[in-house]
Amino acid sequence: MKFSSFLNCKIIICFIFLVIFTQRVFAENEADKLKRDILELEKIANPFVQIFRKISSLVGPSVVSIVAEGAFGTHTDPHDRFPSPFFSPREKDKKRPGADRPSFGSGIVVKKTGYILTNFHVIDGFENGRISVTLHNGDRYDAMVVGKDSNTDLAILKIGCDNLREVTFGDPKSVNVGDWVIAIGSPFGYSQTVSAGIVSAIGRTHVTPLAKPFAYENFIQTDAAINPGNSGGPLVNLRGEIIGINSAIATRTGGFQGVGFAISVEIANEVISDLIEEGRVVRGYLGVGIQDINDTLASYLNLNGKSDVMRKFRLDSDKGAFISEVWQDTPASKGGINPGDVIIEFGDQRVLNVDDLQRAIRVSVVDSKVKVKVIRNKKEEVLVIKIDQQPENMSGKTYVTIRQFLEQASLNLGLAVENLILENEKEHGVLVKHVEANSPAERAGILPGDIILKVGSKNVNSVEEFQLALKEFLEIGLSVSVFVKSKGFVTLK
Repeated sequence: MKFSSFLNCKIIICFIFLVIFTQRVFAENEADKLKRDILELEKIANPFVQIFRKISSLVGPSVVSIVAEGAFGTHTDPHDRFPSPFFSPREKDKKRPGADRPSFGSGIVVKKTGYILTNFHVIDGFENGRISVTLHNGDRYDAMVVGKDSNTDLAILKIGCDNLREVTFGDPKSVNVGDWVIAIGSPFGYSQTVSAGIVSAIGRTHVTPLAKPFAYENFIQTDAAINPGNSGGPLVNLRGEIIGINSAIATRTGGFQGVGFAISVEIANEVISDLIEEGRVVRGYLGVGIQDINDTLASYLNLNGKSDVMRKFRLDSDKGAFISEVWQDTPASKGGINPGDVIIEFGDQRVLNVDDLQRAIRVSVVDSKVKVKVIRNKKEEVLVIKIDQQPENMSGKTYVTIRQFLEQASLNLGLAVENLILENEKEHGVLVKHVEANSPAERAGILPGDIILKVGSKNVNSVEEFQLALKEFLEIGLSVSVFVKSKGFVTLK
């Protein structure tokens, strides 16, 4: 009996060892199989990996690090005054008045003779200080600013070197959502840093934190890591071609959160030659704010949706560029463009959206006359606009927004007026610029272009007098009669 028990114990122990051994052999065999599978898959993925390696080797020598310091002057960063989740990727390191920090960024060699493309915001305010450029091999050069353009956020530097590797630009029309891209730059001062991702969106606008009257925006959105110091570096496609210049990120923390923006090379191609040869970009302008006809515009106008916009402005289509503001003393204001107009043609170019109009304006010739077709009060009108040279800034100039324009008709009468340009001192009145559909003004037969001389018995000589006179009637609940030149008195009710 004892012998039998001893034998049973030995059998059980052997069985346990056999199970353990079998599991270990099975585990080892499973690991070997997985390793073999990985090696086979690596053979398939290796060409793709090689693309990233070769692109880094091809483009890397054309990417430089930039440091700007000293003599910042009185420039003030707009983000100090207008907080926004959008900012340039080096904003946190930018030297501000009273601070002792340099500006860090990146750049791209666009000519082998030492011309470097970067962002305007990287060097803005440091022109009288020192701007240094470090090449991929560590050589450092002092740089001078040869051209800059705040409206596109681009600038050109020049260094004393003539054997650089210049980049190749890609076709902006070939960029599609989902394309693999590589970003190269100097985030946080770490030069020749490479990150990869995809194109998340194209044609992004309203990325600039502080909107400018003449800012041109056409951004590629990407999830390739872009951080402070990447500004001015390239966004590269899998052919090793530059398709964008990294410029901004959306963040709540100050660091990368998966949303980066690069200026499309479509815009860069339009300005590089002018910046190198002229030091600035000479372009025409209209002096308007524009928006696409969509739900965003409806929200801006306190309407429920795009259909409400179309109904309010008597539009049969959502195609065109909606004029949301007109700056005074500009080609637009001189040529008769009003807030609320929809531009559908500019010269011989059809305008389907904001991008179409911006593109047409950018290439317009200074001092030329352009026929602009607009939709106004459900009718097509052709205006002739003389294109002026775009000023450096709009300091001191005011503008009228569509909301201001419509507020002039906010007394439930449905007409907007503007001051009359007087040909002699005996003339007076205000000019009717807009009449809302199904409003008291329309029912009274008032039309755009009419001149209102009186409200009740009071002569009116300005918009302010017109508004005050209307309020006096409405506050006591009386119907309003206005005297229209060539029509006489009409009652608005």
